Amino acid sequence: MRDEWADAFAERAREYWTQERLDDLIRGKDLNVLPHRAPALLRALGILHRDGSMPPAQRRKFFQINHMVAALGPSLREIVAERAAQGRAAPLRLIDAACGRSYLTLLLAHTFVERFAVPVQVLAVDRNEALVEESARRTAMAGLTDVVKHKASSLATLDAGPSFDALFGASTDDRIDGVVSLHACNTATDDAIELGVRARATLLALTPCCHAELAAQWKDLAPTSTGPFAPIHRTPHLRRESAALVTDTMRSLLLRAVGYQSWAIELVPTEHTPKNLLLRAMLRRTNERDQDALREYDALRESTGGCGIALADRLLRSPSA
Repeated sequence: MRDEWADAFAERAREYWTQERLDDLIRGKDLNVLPHRAPALLRALGILHRDGSMPPAQRRKFFQINHMVAALGPSLREIVAERAAQGRAAPLRLIDAACGRSYLTLLLAHTFVERFAVPVQVLAVDRNEALVEESARRTAMAGLTDVVKHKASSLATLDAGPSFDALFGASTDDRIDGVVSLHACNTATDDAIELGVRARATLLALTPCCHAELAAQWKDLAPTSTGPFAPIHRTPHLRRESAALVTDTMRSLLLRAVGYQSWAIELVPTEHTPKNLLLRAMLRRTNERDQDALREYDALRESTGGCGIALADRLLRSPSA
């Protein structure tokens, strides 16, 4: 039944998206996900209407997901190259941590299947069972149930290897190639980081959201704060905005401290969303810790009021770190 629907919808989309309409939509941009080539995926993501058209309200989301694929492209190609260099035949294993409605899950699966032609297994994890059920429905609509499985679980209790084996079948290669997370709220981003470090995943790619942990500590400091950061501690808006930047800087330094190279880059232009930071980390082949990064973390903590983030203790005491 799904195949019949998908074939009929693909034909409808191809008929709708004439060259003139495509040109008007993309306006010369080099995009990876196009409505006449990935209609079922875009329908599953709620971007295409049932007649194959794209409502004006969905065009921003359409460009946002294309920018997302472009931003993640170098990282994804890097883990594909790493896999090839190691001579690995088993499917690549990726975890979408705190997957929500699985926008990122489906984009990753589609990219590996359609663009890279690389065998992949994507495990989408969220503690919200209703979201997991909705994500599974979207996955079926997109025709990706063979490569995407869902699990209702907290990230802290997830045992990645056995979960993959239970849902995809046992594998002789139990390595986790990547952990990704799109707008995991507050310390859920830290849960995703800890999961990736614990699994020694080759790639971590995360877009943080709603940084409350450090801002809450600074709020407590505000009445008695006298250091150079006191004006920021006392001003709610500046406190929230500064805490977000400092938190992500601390996360990047901690990842370096436990054996990763890390970068903070723009995920999508701010015209599409203000939450556009991508933390990208690649595991060093030597697994060498960066002691300078740890010293920089301590210096940053002290210079901004003496407050750190709980992720520091979680990563530094981890036996895998």
